[in-house]
Amino acid sequence: MNRSKKQKLSGLGTGLSGLLGTQPEKSSFISSDINTEKYKIVPIELIEPGPWQPRKDFDKKELEALATSIKNQGVIQPVIIKSKKENKNEYYLIAGERRWRAAQIANIHQIPAIVRNDLEEEKVAELSLIENIQRSELNSLEEAEGYQLLIKKYNYTQEEISKAVGKSRSYIANISRLLSLSNMAKKYLIQKKLTVGQIRPLIGHNDCDNLLDLIYKKNLNARQVEKLVKQNNLKTSKYNVKEVNILELEKELLEATGLKIVINFNGKKQLGNLKINCKNLKQFDYIISKLKS
Repeated sequence: MNRSKKQKLSGLGTGLSGLLGTQPEKSSFISSDINTEKYKIVPIELIEPGPWQPRKDFDKKELEALATSIKNQGVIQPVIIKSKKENKNEYYLIAGERRWRAAQIANIHQIPAIVRNDLEEEKVAELSLIENIQRSELNSLEEAEGYQLLIKKYNYTQEEISKAVGKSRSYIANISRLLSLSNMAKKYLIQKKLTVGQIRPLIGHNDCDNLLDLIYKKNLNARQVEKLVKQNNLKTSKYNVKEVNILELEKELLEATGLKIVINFNGKKQLGNLKINCKNLKQFDYIISKLKS
């Protein structure tokens, strides 16, 4: 990105209001081309969310309520759109995705729009992201993905993001770590089964998925989850010490049979079991014949 750090930070935090012209002094967000602001009625199927939009999750009840309002009063406030480079008769949404989605639910086939082809796509992407974050319209994972996008695509530092969205660097760092959660853990967050506080102690935990349902059913708070994770880590570390002593035996069995055999053994109780993984019927028949012989 060919710009200085100072240029990158200028105007951040103003959101789309600054971008769309209500603050004319922020002219750095507008390209050098002649500015245009064109109002028109656009068929809804010619519009789609911009690829830069961080928000993926929309509350169904809120959309239905907005759809009812649109049925009665129409779309009062135009959406903001930008023509696609590859097809000038199709558009990306810059602002107004909730209205666009609700209009579809209301079976509205055309909506009022303002075409802003004078806006640079790169600037639209940055400020659209910041706008969503500032309005708290993103769930925690969308917010984390938004920060990652600013860092990876637009070369922001955590310090610059902190100044742009008005959140501390530690907050940015902690919420970004949510992206390392398992898919199941992310689903619990999106479905609001667990809060960020409840699920944060599971970040980087190998047994994360096995603990999720327990935390949910018992409605453990963040402190209780931390205690559970510590207890689980202690058990796991003891198990791993024992496992080191039988890794060689598992390796020997693999070489002898061609099958992966997992040995579970409790030294204290002097009890254990073998788990033999068969990939097909031939391997299964082989094991049966060996046991019978």
